[in-house]
Amino acid sequence: MNLQKQIGLDMVNAMKNKETNKVSVLRVLKGEFNRVGKELSDEEVLKVIKKMVENAKEFGYVDEFEILNNYLPKMLEPKEIKIIVKNIIDVNGFTSIKEMGQVMGKLKQCKESSLIDMKSASILVKDLLS
Repeated sequence: MNLQKQIGLDMVNAMKNKETNKVSVLRVLKGEFNRVGKELSDEEVLKVIKKMVENAKEFGYVDEFEILNNYLPKMLEPKEIKIIVKNIIDVNGFTSIKEMGQVMGKLKQCKESSLIDMKSASILVKDLLS
């Protein structure tokens, strides 16, 4: 079952269990899905959820953050990200901070990119290239 359908079922269950906060958050989420397109791939669903999680975190909506964060895969730890970044730098021979954009581009293309917080990754890249 894809993630979009799972969220729909979770919303129905939340309605049955009278979890009003969860229902309202999932309704907004489903509205965002409809705004983007009717049938979304799991990757597209995760992009929408990530954006909403970032907004909830930024504005301090703790309940919304916790509900939505449960749908995201576990992100890589900083030490795991550092290993990937270091490998990209070594394999491609990047040495200067001027090449940071190229490193970030390669990082976004790697298969683990959906599990990487790009903001913390950019800090690691700066440290390793400085």
